[in-house]
Amino acid sequence: MTKKRNSGQVLLIAAFIMAFLLLSAELYIFEVGKIIYEIKSNSLGDSIFAIELGSRHVVVGSLANISQGGSDQILATNLARWSSFVWSQYPSRKSLLNFTRRDTPPYSSGIWIDWSGTDGIGVSGAFVNFSLDLSGMQAAVQTEYDENVTTLVNIVGGTYKKLEGEGMELKKQVNVTCRILNEGEPALAKNVTLFFEEDGDLSAQEWIEADSPNIIDYGNGTYFLSFIAETQTRNDPVLVSAQVYDLRGIFVLANATCTET
Repeated sequence: MTKKRNSGQVLLIAAFIMAFLLLSAELYIFEVGKIIYEIKSNSLGDSIFAIELGSRHVVVGSLANISQGGSDQILATNLARWSSFVWSQYPSRKSLLNFTRRDTPPYSSGIWIDWSGTDGIGVSGAFVNFSLDLSGMQAAVQTEYDENVTTLVNIVGGTYKKLEGEGMELKKQVNVTCRILNEGEPALAKNVTLFFEEDGDLSAQEWIEADSPNIIDYGNGTYFLSFIAETQTRNDPVLVSAQVYDLRGIFVLANATCTET
């Protein structure tokens, strides 16, 4: 039992190391041939758990990179190297990890990035199906599993009020409430930054970062942000953009038009 537990821990460490490499700042892929793990696990269950865990980290790391401006091909490249890595860890077993990137709308080659609307919703997502064939001397397993990673930002409320008084003619008090979801569940943000459009017209966009906004984190994925915006004219509408990094490093933005109160 001790031997089985230890061998499973070794594989988990290998998966975590690989995931760490994929999630590093530049998301470089370390040359897997330089990493030598002699894994002799008697537990297929431990192996499958570690492979699924590593697969998820690969998808998360790839999406984080792509959402920050990386090439869409990064997902395919990382998946291919992860599959090769898994195969190399089982010299005494047959191991085959295949993957298929979802290619039906809203996904294209496994990726779903939609920040273009002004309805207050922005999405960064990735969807990959895996099939694993892992067999040894005593047992064999064939299984399929999906890794669906989605970060969604929803501006659920945006209002503004024109300020009165000398020198305040172009200034507005703006209040914004946004929610962050990971795979449909409330999630925390690493960073939330608000911008507003200078003249309320998206035909020629000029986004200005909100200066020292007051931020309330409710601890359940909901954030309330309040700031003063100065637009070109008093009657300009207020368009806001919430730019968010979740705790996994995935970036997403959402745009919305605020309502005057």
